[in-house]
Amino acid sequence: MIIWLLISLSLLAQTETRIRNEIKVANEELIEIYGFQVRYNLTILTGQGHEQPAAIDDDGMYQIFLYTSSFRDGVARHELAHVYFFEHLRKKGLSPETIPLWYHELVAEGFQNLHSRTGRPPLRSGFFDFTAYAKNYPPEKDRTIFYGAVESFASFLLSRFDYKSLLYLVDEFSSSGDMNSSFRAIFGSSLDSLIAKWRVFFLLPYSPFLIGVVIFLYLLVGRRERYWRQFHLNPESLKKEEGGEIDQKL
Repeated sequence: MIIWLLISLSLLAQTETRIRNEIKVANEELIEIYGFQVRYNLTILTGQGHEQPAAIDDDGMYQIFLYTSSFRDGVARHELAHVYFFEHLRKKGLSPETIPLWYHELVAEGFQNLHSRTGRPPLRSGFFDFTAYAKNYPPEKDRTIFYGAVESFASFLLSRFDYKSLLYLVDEFSSSGDMNSSFRAIFGSSLDSLIAKWRVFFLLPYSPFLIGVVIFLYLLVGRRERYWRQFHLNPESLKKEEGGEIDQKL
């Protein structure tokens, strides 16, 4: 029992050290990107393994809550990126609600995976309309798909454009209030067009599987058609059957 307790405390201390180290490195990167430093309170809790990490903007007082039980690499970067984006909006006289929720996550996911990328999201992520969530998060059952789609789209953009471009878009959107025109001004294509291109890019690794499914269905339908062609239809027998049915009804 004592040995188990000591091991648990050691793992807890190691995870907390990982969190603080990740926050420190991320903070240095964000200062270089934004050109200013943000003060925030970091609270590290043990948790039960299912709690959600969070970054909270309490009227300019920023709080970050992270849990050792559910921590994975990149989470601290993600939450700190939220805090810096909050302050970026505040310095421009904008409230966080001015920017769609999915774009907040795009900025945070983009920074989280700026130097490394997580595993490939589920196939369903490529068809998920993450832009539908401007004010609220999707239901719990769709959260993984939502974050997978946002992370993948962010990686698609950042493989072609600088991270600061995501921040420049804020000025365009605050003036126009339209994401399509804002994306066109910053990235040269509308949001809808870029999402369409991203989906093609996203589905490319799955193309052999999808082509295989199409070929299988084609062969299956063809075999069924050839099977039924061996039974010749006799018009005379059909007339007799129809006449018999009529006689029965009469």
